Amino acid sequence: MISRKHRARILTPVNGTPASKHAFRWACQLARHSHADLIAIYVSEVPMEYAVESIKGRSNLMEGEEILRQVEKIAGSEHCKVEASMIAARNAGPALVLEAETRSVDLLVVGLPYREGVVPVSVGSTADFILKNAPCQVIVSREPALSHAGSED
Repeated sequence: MISRKHRARILTPVNGTPASKHAFRWACQLARHSHADLIAIYVSEVPMEYAVESIKGRSNLMEGEEILRQVEKIAGSEHCKVEASMIAARNAGPALVLEAETRSVDLLVVGLPYREGVVPVSVGSTADFILKNAPCQVIVSREPALSHAGSED
């Protein structure tokens, strides 16, 4: 029996921001051209005063469901299949790294908004955690500087 390597898997965190949508479109194109499986994850962050499993602490459930519907629509327009799901966690970064490990992901595509400041590129805590701890390659898609940014959806 000939053993086959698993199909490549690409994971993209989604949160509804323009940077997230742009990164997801890019992940769709990568998945389509490389025949990889595409996974989109929305992380519903649960405050410490609630159990992670509690619905009470997940005030953003409807927002998450809407974002996942938008992601599925984008995937359709890009002629790409996506497995879109929501997970509950205390912090998005560790949850996404754990998902990447659990699902044997080969690539994480992360959208990063442009932030003005002293440092040309400001990386938020989620992206920073992913860059430091991901078990796979990571591609960061940063938005262009505001003076060059166009409207995108």
